[in-house]
Amino acid sequence: MEYSAKSLEQYETFLESLQLYPQLFKIKEVEMDLKGELNPSKYLDDLYFKQMNWLSFNDFFDYYFKMHKESIMEKFNFPSSESFSEGLRARLYRTQIGFLTEYHAFFLSSILFGTSNVKRSPELDIAGVDFRIVLNHKLYNIHIFVDTKRAWSYRNFKSKFKNVDSSEGLHTNLPYSLKSDRFNSLRFLKNRFGVYTVSYLKFFEQEAISGRIKNNNIIGTSTSGFIYKT
Repeated sequence: MEYSAKSLEQYETFLESLQLYPQLFKIKEVEMDLKGELNPSKYLDDLYFKQMNWLSFNDFFDYYFKMHKESIMEKFNFPSSESFSEGLRARLYRTQIGFLTEYHAFFLSSILFGTSNVKRSPELDIAGVDFRIVLNHKLYNIHIFVDTKRAWSYRNFKSKFKNVDSSEGLHTNLPYSLKSDRFNSLRFLKNRFGVYTVSYLKFFEQEAISGRIKNNNIIGTSTSGFIYKT
C-alpha cells in the first residue's frame, strides 16, 4: 500500500465512520490468551494489510465468530454460549481498537520517516514489536499501548517475562494518553476515535536524534516529556 497524505486521510475517514461501543471495555469474560490460529491479530493483519479489507467492529466479530466459535468454546469450556459471545465481542473490540490505533501510528510514521524506514511484519509482531523505525542508522522497536498504570504494569511484565525486548535495536515505548493537554494525547476524530499526532512523533524524532532514548528506559510520561530511569 502507498503511504501518502491522501491515503492517510482515507484511512482516517474510515476510522471516523466507525460506530464505537465504549461499554465493551467493561466486559471481561474472555481474558485468556488467544494464540496460534485463534489469535485475532493474525486475521486483522491479513484483512487490513494484505486484503485491504477494512472491516467494522461488528463485521470483524461476525467474521471471527463464525470461524472459531466451536473451537474456542470447547477449548476454554464455556458453559453459556450467550455469555461467551458477549465476552468474545468485547475482547475482539478491544483488540481491534488497539490494532487500528497502532495501524494509524504506523501509517503516520511511514509518511513522516519514509516507507523504507518504517517496517511491520508478522515476525516482529510475534516478537512483541508493533513496528520498527530506522532513524539515523539506529533501529527503534516501537511498543504502542495506552498510557495508564495498568498498561505500564503489563508492558513491564511482558518485558521481564515474555521476552518481548529481544529483537535487535532499541526498544522504545510510545504510549498514548486518552487525557487531553498532554504531549502524547491522541487527536480525537468526530466519532471520538483517537489517533496519533504529528507533534508526538516529531517529539520522538527529536528525542531519538538527541540520543536521549536508550533501550527500554522510558518508564512513564509527564506533560513535559518522557520520564527516564536514573
